[in-house]
Amino acid sequence: MTSEEEKEVSSLVEPDVWSNRESLPPNEIQEFWFEAMRQNATLAEEITPADEGPLSVLSCIKLRRYKESKNFDLVFEFKPNEYFEETQVIKSFILAREGDPIETKCTPMSWKQGKRQAKSAKESFFDFFSGCAPKAEEKDSKVYNKLVNKLYHDFEIGVVFRDEVIPSLVDFYLGLVEQYDEESVEEEVSEDERN
Repeated sequence: MTSEEEKEVSSLVEPDVWSNRESLPPNEIQEFWFEAMRQNATLAEEITPADEGPLSVLSCIKLRRYKESKNFDLVFEFKPNEYFEETQVIKSFILAREGDPIETKCTPMSWKQGKRQAKSAKESFFDFFSGCAPKAEEKDSKVYNKLVNKLYHDFEIGVVFRDEVIPSLVDFYLGLVEQYDEESVEEEVSEDERN
């Protein structure tokens, strides 16, 4: 992003989440952000063994909230690395007034030769780094349904970063955040009912 583009964006977003670098962890902590992601149950399910190398060079994730809408951006910053050319990738979420996702946009990633992991039965976390814009006129097609599923899946991941990982970053890194899945909660409720 050029300095002129940064000025334009900074006039639209809330300043406390755009430039508050003092609260970010020092770069000296190796794999800080990657470890915080792995400690979140939802994100851990998205990460494959092939993702670990590329994610290990993640140096920062910033949240940008917009003043006049519910839209938000996640700005992923990476150290110069052997995997891809970009050092900054921006995933943008365009939301309706009610808060439902309409569209996502993302910086295209340029993988270096031989570094893009092959498709497997389990999707890569890096599939998150692509845009998605279902068109109403294609509503009855299989492509439309696939795009809607991706849109809501990516939105779920974006909300996890926005509402869970970034606000409680250090706690996630240290493994202090307790997380419960629905099955474990149901089991606890059933056990309480039996007692």
